[in-house]
Parts: sequence; structure tokens; C-alpha cells
Amino acid sequence: MNHEDQQVLVRALDAATNPVLITERTGCIVWINKAFCLLSGYSKPELVGKTPHLLTSGRHTTTFYRELWMTILAGVTWQGEMVERRKDGGSCTVNQVITPVLDPHGVVTHFIAILHNFNVMDEERAYMQHLAFHDALTGLPNRNLFTNLLDQAIKHAAKQRRALALMFIDVDHFKSVNDTLGHVCGDKLLIAVAERLGQTVRRSDVVCRLSGDEFAVLINGMDQAEQVEGLAGKLIAAIDQPFMIDSHRVSTHISVGISRYPADGACVEQLLARADDAMYQAKKGGGNACRLSWLQGPVE
Repeated sequence: MNHEDQQVLVRALDAATNPVLITERTGCIVWINKAFCLLSGYSKPELVGKTPHLLTSGRHTTTFYRELWMTILAGVTWQGEMVERRKDGGSCTVNQVITPVLDPHGVVTHFIAILHNFNVMDEERAYMQHLAFHDALTGLPNRNLFTNLLDQAIKHAAKQRRALALMFIDVDHFKSVNDTLGHVCGDKLLIAVAERLGQTVRRSDVVCRLSGDEFAVLINGMDQAEQVEGLAGKLIAAIDQPFMIDSHRVSTHISVGISRYPADGACVEQLLARADDAMYQAKKGGGNACRLSWLQGPVE
């Protein structure tokens, strides 16, 4: 490896988000990256030349450390959970992988330890799970989560012998907003629409963004068509009020289609399809209206 390659390697390790520590065979620390400084609270000058004993939390036995050292001195990678002590006296639990570094003759000369903070792992997992089930723009449940919720609601309604309703909502003439004001303004409008929908429905209802300018609302506990119809009217009225997006006064409307379980279907796909069809009929009639899948004619 030439000097330039060595410099690239050093910069890459220093930029890594995982804390990295390198020691000599004796355990003397020769290098740490920025992430390790952030995790431990120590600066590089405070740790280089010392041993990892400085980070000992007292949570592990001498047998634990002896077995660790026996493993890596044998040229075998060790991996396990460890509680380390920070400079401020606090502790952090990390998953640590310690790999022996061998010279061309196979002799252990150094050890490289790569850590992963469990707290960071939990945050990452939570964030990734949120992305998997929520819309990145509005923060609402996405189609994946919504279909799971709807499926569970159908099963619960079947067990309880109750009805439920599903609204399919489309923002009228949304493309013209993107075309005239730009996609940034269009995105902000979708966020604002999502907020108004969420503020208008009941706490027991679930609003989701299916895709683009399409939303859906799962309505539990409304057995009467008049109740569902009334809620749809409130949603239409809420969105009918102009939005202030940046310096623009934007007026828009929504078309709403409603299906009911079990009258319109016994599964997610059937209810979504029937509500989508009803929404299309509302939009076909000029929009800013609601159409019930089981009735003829819009409810303005």
C-alpha cells in the first residue's frame, strides 16, 4: 500500500460513524477515530498511549477480560457486549468486535476494535422502522402500514359483527399546483392537507397517505351511514378553506369515496377498490364532493 492509499484509509476510518480503536499487541492505544472520541468523551491526546483499561466500567469480571485477551492473542476475532465508562463517569453499552491484525508472517501485531453503541442502534432501528411504515413527506402511515391496519380492523369487525368504513381521498387538480407553483410548494400543500385531515377526524380514525395526492381514512365505530357521511362533509369543508403556502394563497378541494365493510367487500383489496371507484365518480362529477359506494349521487 502506497502513502496515498494509507492516507485514504486513515481518512475513511476517521470519518466512519462507528467508533474505532487500534492498539498495539500490548494493548497500548495507538489510534482512535472521531466517533470514538464522541462516544468516550476523551480526546485523542488523552487516550493515545494509554490502555483500554481507562474505559473499564467495573461491570465485568477479570475472567471476562482474561478470556477476551486469550482469544485475540490467539489471532481469533472476539465479539461481544461490553459496558464502557465514559470520561464523565457515565456508562454506555456497546457491541464490540476486536480483530487481530497480523504481519506477513501471521504474527499478531495490533488489534482493531470496532464498536456499535446500542443506544444508536436502537435509534437507527426505530428510524428505519418508521421509514418502513410511514410516509417520509407527511409523517402519516404509508400504504404498507395502512393495509395492515385495515386488515386487522376487518378481522376485528368480523369478530365483533360490526361495520367499518373506508374513505379514499384525492386532492382535486393537484397537478396544476405543481405545474404553476412548483413541486416544493406542492409538497408543502400535501403536508398541510395531511395536517387538516388529521385535525378533523376523530382520534380513533387513521389517516394515511397512499401515494402522490391520494389519502385514505380508516373509520372505526361508525355503524350509521349518516355518521360517515357527516365526517366526509367535515373533511371536505376543512380542505375547502384556502391554504397559505409560503407567500401563495392556494385553494384546493378533495374528492372522497367511501366503502363499507361488510357490504362492499370482506378484504382490504375489495374495500380499497370500491372506495377508489366511488372517489373517481365524485371527481368525475366535478370534485369537491363525496360519493358513497352503496348510493347513487354525490353528497356535496
